[in-house]
Amino acid sequence: MTPVLEIRDLRVKMPTPRGHVTVVDGVDLTAEPESIAGIAGESGSGKTITMLAVLGLLPPDAIVEGSARLAGRELIGLPERELRAVRGRRMAMIFQDPLASLHPMLTIGRQLTDHMRAHLGLGRAKARARAVELLAEVRLPDPAGMLDRHPHEFSGGMRQRVAIAMALACEPEVIIGDEPTTALDVTVQAGILRLLDRLRRESGVTVVLVTHDLGVMSALADTLSVFYSGRVVETGTAGTVLRRPRHPYTAGLLAALPSPEAKVDQGVRPIPGTPPVPGDRPSGCAFHPRCPHGVDQCAVEVPAPVELDDRHRFACPPDPFAAGRTS
Repeated sequence: MTPVLEIRDLRVKMPTPRGHVTVVDGVDLTAEPESIAGIAGESGSGKTITMLAVLGLLPPDAIVEGSARLAGRELIGLPERELRAVRGRRMAMIFQDPLASLHPMLTIGRQLTDHMRAHLGLGRAKARARAVELLAEVRLPDPAGMLDRHPHEFSGGMRQRVAIAMALACEPEVIIGDEPTTALDVTVQAGILRLLDRLRRESGVTVVLVTHDLGVMSALADTLSVFYSGRVVETGTAGTVLRRPRHPYTAGLLAALPSPEAKVDQGVRPIPGTPPVPGDRPSGCAFHPRCPHGVDQCAVEVPAPVELDDRHRFACPPDPFAAGRTS
């Protein structure tokens, strides 16, 4: 199957007072049509920066290298005028905080219709009719009445549904969800996730879901890429990665999840230490100062990915879980 989004050797350097610092270092990522591709990792691991780089939304003095192809078309280095025709039209993004991403002074209807009129050339009446359809599609009550309200008049879950409607407006091939449920309570979060899954199945859109929540990935994602310090340390089908993690960092993330079967005195097992900050990444494997399985080689060499027969790839030379390999 030909990927709808294919990222290869993506590198991003961001400006700082000390000069440019590498925050994304050689990321490879693939999203197939009508799938949900999950990206997981701690805050600061480069998840969001990777997707902003693909969309051309980084500061002008950021340095982006490598390749990102949308249905075969290269996006890195594309002139801003051509990128504007891609953003919102062929690839859309749902941001983490809809209250910040929606314009506070414009009605929801204005924001939805302006978006469609700019990209699809619709007239005012047709754009408004389509906006009502979109709000109904994301299950908002009284969609026609909602068009004349402002973002602050909605709850957090309703605002997130509006943001999803805006992302769907021009029928893009790819929707990027950047922690779209982080600020929501558990019941609203479940509703948003079910909505994304339903829209993926009904509209055929590909979803790239960025989150730190592996529980979300186990419920929704078809594939999973685990980020650490700007690099992908493990990738594969979500079921394989979550059931048989091969990188110590992935295993540590899973061990840190609360388990209803754990004894009261066991609690969770956090990963010791803290992630490195950009510009202060350790040599070799960036995870080696926190890794219980590290060897001398880990502090010297950046590990190359090892590929298994089932598309499962991981970057860890000691391979501490080799006994569980079923390739």
